[in-house]
Amino acid sequence: MTQASEPVLTKEKSPLPLEPEQILEDYKIAYHSRQVSVIGRREVLSGKAKFGIFGAGKESAQLAMARAFRHGDWRSGYYRDQTLMFALGLVRVEEFFAQLYAHADLKHEPLTGGRAMNAHFLTPSLNPDGSWRTLINQYNSSADVSPTGSQMPRLVGLGYASRLYRELEALQEMRQFSRRGDEIAWGTIGNASCAEGMFWESVNAIGVLGAPVVLSIYDDGYGISVTNKYQITKEDLSAVLAGFARNETSGGFNVYRVPGWDYPRLVAVYAEAAAQAREHHIPAIIHVIEVTQPQGHSTSGSHERYKSAERLQFEEDKDCLRWLRQWILDNAFATDDELNELENEWRLDVERLRAQAWEDYQEPIREELEDLADIVEEIAPATVHGPELLS
Repeated sequence: MTQASEPVLTKEKSPLPLEPEQILEDYKIAYHSRQVSVIGRREVLSGKAKFGIFGAGKESAQLAMARAFRHGDWRSGYYRDQTLMFALGLVRVEEFFAQLYAHADLKHEPLTGGRAMNAHFLTPSLNPDGSWRTLINQYNSSADVSPTGSQMPRLVGLGYASRLYRELEALQEMRQFSRRGDEIAWGTIGNASCAEGMFWESVNAIGVLGAPVVLSIYDDGYGISVTNKYQITKEDLSAVLAGFARNETSGGFNVYRVPGWDYPRLVAVYAEAAAQAREHHIPAIIHVIEVTQPQGHSTSGSHERYKSAERLQFEEDKDCLRWLRQWILDNAFATDDELNELENEWRLDVERLRAQAWEDYQEPIREELEDLADIVEEIAPATVHGPELLS
């Protein structure tokens, strides 16, 4: 099993193939995403939306994943993946809020038309006329479904497809779907869902098939309010998955274990895992540990009710956004004053886009109310209840 070394947070000891501008762009995406989570929770608790679930605490891992994601690749994930979708340009902030508000207009909420739980993502594979799009020229996401763990069997098929495109001569002419099997299927799942049978059957199938899959496990130690102690043997998925790891005599997975707050290490691990999967069809499992859940599981509860004071302090101390910010300062990519100014600007950006999404959602409702009022005014004189209707 490949394990991450102790976190290194200095430029000299952990060089990245990224320019400062790219790193600051990643921080902008992460900060936007966190503000979406914070503001989205506020919108639900203030009554503007019915339910909200967000990806706070998982931002850095998804930034690293986005860095390794290529056109033609596929995602089979779940409702924590908002940062990845923002980073790939597949979802805009205002579209995320439109889905939170359940806006049924596809022009504003093109993912599900307000018909699914929020944070459910997808990309179109067909043109408006029903013809196939050139999938190798776009980032692809299969349509999310709500039961956790159900993304895993689909991940098997998406990964196996790349192997078939590489090995079967009859498929070589289908060039709009694959570049001879160079595509990766990216899977994401939470630690608690790894207790499900679908997870273990799918992991085993991916290993047997040698499918080019990179599977990320976001391990924040909880499944809603239940800790790993009551769900995962040894309380450690890396230990349980160790038997799937490759060695000198047998195949299997490249298995990595890396802290969710160590941005430079995450970037390196995802790049390495992707290179092996893409070129050699060696699947990978990236166990992202020490992930935080700063807002708790969802808007349906408060994690202060079931987490100890020590765990709540951990949520603050290991916040990946906080660590990324400090790493940027330590490496002189920006000053504290510069980041403060940028963060204020970015927060206002998200608030502006949220307000626009709310206005777009409310406008057709107001128009229908006005139309109804006009109808009432027109028919009121013909009824004995006219004065009452017009009062």
